[in-house]
Parts: sequence; C-alpha cells; structure tokens
Amino acid sequence: MTLVRYPIAQDFYPGDLITQIKGFLVGFKIPDGLPEKISGMILPHAGWRYSGKTAACTIYCTSQTKTPDTCLIFGADHAGVAKHSLYPTGSWKTPLGDIQVNTELANDISKSVNQLMAEDSIAHQAEHSIEVQLPMIKYFWPETTIVPIIVKPTKDSLELGYAIGTLLRKSKEDVIGIASTDLTHYGLMYGTVSHGIGVKGFRWMTQNDQRMIQHFITCNSKKVLAEAQKNSNACGAGAVAALLAMMQKLGKDTGHLIDYTTSHGLNPPEKFTYGVGYAGVVY
Repeated sequence: MTLVRYPIAQDFYPGDLITQIKGFLVGFKIPDGLPEKISGMILPHAGWRYSGKTAACTIYCTSQTKTPDTCLIFGADHAGVAKHSLYPTGSWKTPLGDIQVNTELANDISKSVNQLMAEDSIAHQAEHSIEVQLPMIKYFWPETTIVPIIVKPTKDSLELGYAIGTLLRKSKEDVIGIASTDLTHYGLMYGTVSHGIGVKGFRWMTQNDQRMIQHFITCNSKKVLAEAQKNSNACGAGAVAALLAMMQKLGKDTGHLIDYTTSHGLNPPEKFTYGVGYAGVVY
C-alpha cells in the first residue's frame, strides 16, 4: 500500500522543495556542544513557510552525525484515533520520491506493544504531522526507511516509548526517533485570546512555549503530558512523551535546542494577533 498525500502536500509545501530546503540552511551554523551521534529529534509539522527552517536546520544537524537505516516517527493525533496507530507496511509517496516502510521493524514493534497499539493504515489518511516531514527526510537521507506511528496524548504513550526503546537497545538497526509537534496555538482563530493581543499576547505565547521546551531539554517525558493538558502548548504531546521515554531507555537525558520560532516570524510583537510556536530539538 502506498499512501499518497499530494493534496495536503500542496497546502503544506508547494513549489520547488529542494530549493526551499537549501534556502532554509543559508547562513545556518551547527551549534557547539551537540552529541557526536544524535539519536532523536523533535520537529514541527506546520506549513514549510512557517516552520520549514526550524525543521530543516534540526534534521541537518542530525544528518551530519549519522545516516540512519530507519526514521521512527511518532506523529501527533489531530483526528482522535481510537488507539496508537502503526502504519505497518508499504510506502509513502512524496514529491522527492517514495519512502519505504521498514516492515520488519514495524512488525517487531507491533509484536512488542500489541496491547497498546493497532496496525491501522487508514488512520494515517487524515493525519498530516508525519507526512509534512517526509520530503526533508527523503532529501537528507535518500535511502532511509520509516516506521510511522500516530500517538495519542495518553499516559500509555510513555509505556509505548519505553517498550520501543527497550526493543531498539537489542536491535542492530540504526534508528533515529522523531516526535512531531507544534507548540502553543494562540489567537482568535485558535479559540483563545485570554492574554490579549499585541506585545502582551505574544509574550505570553512565547513564555508558554518555553515551559514546554524546558521539558524537552530535560527529557522529562512524564511532565510533557501534564504540561500540555494544562497549558495547551504541544499538539503532539503523546508523540513527544513516547520519544522522550524512548530516549531515556537509550541513555539520553538531555535535549539540545536547535531553533525556536513562531508563525508570527520577525513581525513586530505589537502587531501580533495570532500565532503558533515551533521548536527543533535533538538528543
């Protein structure tokens, strides 16, 4: 089965994708102090015009440390799936070429967490959080495979991450874990202007994001879910919780912030009426 998502693709990343990716990297320098080999990332999943630079720079940092066999991608659950949902076999079509699902690893994961997760390709038809990242993954790692999993923001997302981390510790596969999430959605179009607009609203939104980012950096999987439930500052909280639990099993306890921005971009804060936050973090 091949998942074809060109209608969504044209909404989220229209135009010449290779030129865009190269443009996102102009002037970017890899920060000092990153791990020699990066095992995980948190990436945003908004339209590339807003979050593409953050995603591209973060993946670029990782690509300079390794070429993974597989990208295990924990996606957000925007549609409300019944259960954590694995896409078990086949391929996903992108404008830069198809990406194959690592069926063997997907099967191993399914067997190890079958009580927590369903094999459900159909659930992925309505979810964009994984698909938006795939052209960049294809660009940086043309031969990599993927294992896509939609993760609900429930407590058992931690159990899912721990179980997969335990499995990967015994595996010969070189795997990069990815969690897909955006941060605070603020403004009337998102149903909240509780802290005003302009400078005051922009300051509150970015501070709300920073609380969540701090949990990313400290690799605190348990606090991510509670923070998101209280302050609505991660639409992919389950995906992040699963990734951080997996990172903990793999011996990673510190995240490194590569980039933070908002859809408001470089516009003056006093003109702020709505926006979404985006962070790129590596482990």
